[in-house]
Amino acid sequence: MNNFNILDFAGLSQEKPWELKTPTPTDLRAVIEGGQPNFEATCKAIATFIGANIEAEPIEPEDSAIAWASRMRIDELPTDFVLWVEPLNAETRKDSGIDSGWILALHTLLHPGDPITHFSNLMRLLGGAKLNVHSICDLPTGRWFPKNIVESVFVNNDVEPAEEIMWIARLIEAPEDGEPEDRVAWISTHGLTRCGRVELEIFGVPGDLVTESVDLIDGLAALTLENPLPHAGQPISIGSDLLVSLMESSKIIPQLQDGMPGKESHATPSVAVVSHDGGFIYPKDALHTLKHQKTTVMKTTRSTNRQSYLARVSWNLLVKAATQIGESEHAACLVQVAWANTEDEDAPREYLWFRIIESSEESVVGKLAHTPALVTSLNEGYEETITADDITDWIVMTPVGPMGPSDAEGLSSFLDQFIN
Repeated sequence: MNNFNILDFAGLSQEKPWELKTPTPTDLRAVIEGGQPNFEATCKAIATFIGANIEAEPIEPEDSAIAWASRMRIDELPTDFVLWVEPLNAETRKDSGIDSGWILALHTLLHPGDPITHFSNLMRLLGGAKLNVHSICDLPTGRWFPKNIVESVFVNNDVEPAEEIMWIARLIEAPEDGEPEDRVAWISTHGLTRCGRVELEIFGVPGDLVTESVDLIDGLAALTLENPLPHAGQPISIGSDLLVSLMESSKIIPQLQDGMPGKESHATPSVAVVSHDGGFIYPKDALHTLKHQKTTVMKTTRSTNRQSYLARVSWNLLVKAATQIGESEHAACLVQVAWANTEDEDAPREYLWFRIIESSEESVVGKLAHTPALVTSLNEGYEETITADDITDWIVMTPVGPMGPSDAEGLSSFLDQFIN
């Protein structure tokens, strides 16, 4: 027993097998309209925006096309970054839609402890300083952010963007000429390595489970930023009745049949999401559970807090919707409340949905819309008076799809049509 490790035995090892010692770089390309950005003027614009001095050390560019380059340090950012100016190239002209201007390039490593805040601050810096930014490209994901989006999402918004901004989930199906239900899909993330985590993949997904696979991989990717993943082969719960496990991608690829996407060589560190017992190369049981809408992938604490804030500040819009819709058969308003079996603040909580049956400016009356999985003190149909301080989310079910706190403009338009 001298070599027995109780942490490993209990599945509580402090090792983090799917995290990288060093994140991969993050590169941003800001398209600048007008004349060539001057080094001194750029430094002044950045310092003015943050309201503090910055350290800027000129460095010799390796490419003669680069007008100037500098290593910069800002106290509010956890790592230094390199900034340089280069001419617009043909690809950037095509993607950005402008014919003349310059590229202000930024190269750095994100802090793996909180890459979302670090990334948001970099975008806020480029978008908020007076640099004549037209748009910004995030190279690890290939996303383009027009100036108005940069300003609304990063500069003028007190709420950080959703976690999914750190990666994209790429979907490749084969055969291309086959019917959707006959295709096999490969879903993979791109962007997690810059957060210090390996990328996630799901191989061999049947065509009718593609939507659920994207939901699962996005949900699990967010969870990796908050909690370390277990070792290969160890079942992990990512929601009620949602069990999956992990396997090295290198062990899955040889099992793929000819013609299946994903057989090409992998240069990026990655891990495959498989069934909880290892019997299938994709998480079959979890995907079918999601398809039948019996549960959802759990949210991170960060995501829950963000959504709770958005729900509470948009309370008046919810009340307006509930008042206009009433008991209509064509739409319904629901609120989500975190509920525990006891009054202990540390007790486990289940997020319950209540359908609004009465509303006023200060509160709504909700009827429990489903049977709880964990809360044993409530039954379906239970009624509760709920205030803005109680809710963690809300949603309006409409004929054109669900709308929540982030869909204010669309929901207002729907309510106008609903009255008419």
